[in-house]
Amino acid sequence: MLTVRDHGVEDYESLRDMDTTDVGELREDDHACLEELGQYLVATDAWNRFGIWLLHKHFEPEPGEVFVERSVRAPRGTQTAPLMRSVFTEQGLSTTAIRFDDSADEAVGVVGLEFAEPDDFGDTEPLSDDDEAILAGICERLQAHNKVERFGVRLIRNPLQLSERELLHETSDGANRTLHCTVGERDAVLNELNIIQTAWKWRVKQGGSEPIVMQDCTAGCVRVGEGHDIAHTASGTDDHDNPTEGEPNQPF
Repeated sequence: MLTVRDHGVEDYESLRDMDTTDVGELREDDHACLEELGQYLVATDAWNRFGIWLLHKHFEPEPGEVFVERSVRAPRGTQTAPLMRSVFTEQGLSTTAIRFDDSADEAVGVVGLEFAEPDDFGDTEPLSDDDEAILAGICERLQAHNKVERFGVRLIRNPLQLSERELLHETSDGANRTLHCTVGERDAVLNELNIIQTAWKWRVKQGGSEPIVMQDCTAGCVRVGEGHDIAHTASGTDDHDNPTEGEPNQPF
């Protein structure tokens, strides 16, 4: 049976900080693990259900808070921030990003690290017991590579209707404890020198005698100090706190 629990403060305390550590530097053994995970997801026909993400943090929640993702209308994007879990019903949030839970007694236990309300979740089916076998296979491969603390799993969702040429560009606003993701052209974003790839999915490309497994980056992150502080945009000011034109981002 699949068990899912909400994250606590200690679950984020154990994550490495994107802005103060080298957690974003992928090494040869990381790439080897990702390649095997991609092959497994394709072989089990789960490549359109699950992606992999780099476990990291920019800031931590307070006791009783969980990270909740909300969609933004204009420009397209998301905002993820810690909110009190008590303001939502038990079924009012569904997990979108997980890591495996070493403390679980059952065969497969996971910790929900990010959540979304139904209107922001998209048309993807939430996690269920039907996912246990595939998640067990992912966990086994992470354990074999000693990467359980390195990578987690994301449900593949597309509430923003991203095209294959687009991905999410994440910037951290530490002052307001908010992660802002905007939509960018894949090639342009990945060509930026300070972009750190943080999430991936796989697809099958027909070619030659055998199908080819392709890995695509779905999200990129910018360290604090290396990118524009998006908090200024949301507040209507520029980097020098001068007023700018336009309105703040509006949630759906």
